[in-house]
Amino acid sequence: MNYILRGILIVIILAIGIAAQDNVSLQMSLDRATIDISENATLTISISGATKDVSKPELPDLSMFNVYSQGSSTNISIVNGKMESSYSYQYLLQPKKAGVYSIKAASGTTSSGQRISSNQLTLTVVDASSGKRGSIKEESVTLTGENKDIFLMANVDKKYAYVNEQITLRIKFYHAVQLYSQPEYTAPQTTDFWTDMLEPQKTYYQTANGQRYRVVEIASALFPTRSGELTIGPAMVTATIPVKKAARRNDPFSLFDDYFTQGESKTVRSKPLTVKILPLPQDNKPSDYSGTVGDYSIQAVPDKTTVEMNQPVTVTYKINGAGNIKTVAEPKIEELMDFRVYRASSDEKISKLNGIVGGTKIFEEVYIPKRAGKLLIPAVKLDFFNPTSKKYKSIATSPIELQVIPSSGGDYAAAPMQAIGGRVVESNAKDIFYIKMEPGKLDQKKQLILFTPIYLLINAIPVLIFGVVLINHKRRVKLTSDIGYARSRAAKKLARKHLSAARKMATPEQASKLFAEIRKGIFSYVADKLNISPHGLTGDGLLEILREAKLDEALIERARDLLRRADIAQYSSVTVPQEQISQSLSDAEELLVKLEEARIA
Repeated sequence: MNYILRGILIVIILAIGIAAQDNVSLQMSLDRATIDISENATLTISISGATKDVSKPELPDLSMFNVYSQGSSTNISIVNGKMESSYSYQYLLQPKKAGVYSIKAASGTTSSGQRISSNQLTLTVVDASSGKRGSIKEESVTLTGENKDIFLMANVDKKYAYVNEQITLRIKFYHAVQLYSQPEYTAPQTTDFWTDMLEPQKTYYQTANGQRYRVVEIASALFPTRSGELTIGPAMVTATIPVKKAARRNDPFSLFDDYFTQGESKTVRSKPLTVKILPLPQDNKPSDYSGTVGDYSIQAVPDKTTVEMNQPVTVTYKINGAGNIKTVAEPKIEELMDFRVYRASSDEKISKLNGIVGGTKIFEEVYIPKRAGKLLIPAVKLDFFNPTSKKYKSIATSPIELQVIPSSGGDYAAAPMQAIGGRVVESNAKDIFYIKMEPGKLDQKKQLILFTPIYLLINAIPVLIFGVVLINHKRRVKLTSDIGYARSRAAKKLARKHLSAARKMATPEQASKLFAEIRKGIFSYVADKLNISPHGLTGDGLLEILREAKLDEALIERARDLLRRADIAQYSSVTVPQEQISQSLSDAEELLVKLEEARIA
């Protein structure tokens, strides 16, 4: 019997240990699978789960690289009341020579003494020819073959991409001398791109042509907004560097000139880059596709599944994945016979992991059941284009079943009529007693008050008030039941509000905020009038709507120029002159007036 109890205890202890180990995971990843010998790769080791119970991970054999620690970071998130945490360590790998290298698993030890291991990786290092255009070996030397003291390089991870697909831009500033001032960095012009910083700048060392450089790297995510050949302008850095004084003839102190230096301001620029942006394919494109690009998942969570009739149920739609989360369109919800549906709120959280932009977007919808019984909230579909597989994909939530119970006040019914008591008229009663035999003169001596103007006016006022109340009630019912009608009615007011806010920012210093309000005003007006989501509306889509409204072609061209000026002001460092700001406000006002006259809804 004792042996049986001991065996059971051993099994329980082992199960608890295995469960505890399962709560902790060790994951290893690289920002790129292939690099040039002049480039660096970032190795990230992540611990998720009970991170406080795991020691700092032990690195595998990395003798084929120069390894530089880039620090660590902690991420804590709370999902559905459950707290999740992760701890990440980053290392910069500088290859010593070309080859294909297998990176073995990293390992760690839990507080209970158990060992956990990560996955394994492969990194390919290639050696580009020294004459390759744009290579570090070419950029680090002058035309006379001397090594440069400072220079700037820019590169992208892909030369071809789809509209709204992420392109990673890396700007690298190399300097082999001490800087006498803080470098002044001017970001490249990225017209026709949404731009987002990926991570804080990194600093490391790299050798080119036998000279050791200190490198400052800035990474950005670019999302193209249209198709065609798009240009990323040159970046620029201005810094003060040491320069040796020229030797002076017939000066006894000139022999010390080599030991004293003076500072000189120098500006370096990167080369502009061109990328070819492909339009989204038309094959198998969903009919109601809204422009979402990336790789996502969607789920729907109700706050309750049992509810009284005419009481609200809030359903949270959570879209999670990789891509430009800002442009993810709201899921389309059809009109339902058994529910009244209202938009509650929306929120988004952007994350950046291993150089990939993604995050979570949350939409809340309120469903009010109209009748009792078992009701079903149907599945909600999300369509997106996956640039990796180059295919459209449709995903959907699971249907939600609600148990709707009758209202606690009971069903409404007509109340029965009650008998009303009264006096019984006896047979011998006399109800008429005459006063005189002759009626006399029965003509009306003065006009009845019923036909006087003051009487008619006093009685007409309640009728007018009732009519106004009735019309207002019908309007309010339509506003609450017809979301498209409500959005259309409020479109002009909301657009005017954005333009009013823009006028308060009509200065070159606030040009970015001004054009953001102008874009919001125009895009929200068109989206509200057509009852579509403004999140999936692009500049090309807006211009197509203007053409369908048969607006003047000159006005459409001015709208195109207005959107282009807005992109330049928002996503580049170019200073917008005052006269262009005034012209843009005038164009936006005229465009709004013409749209109102055209009645695009």
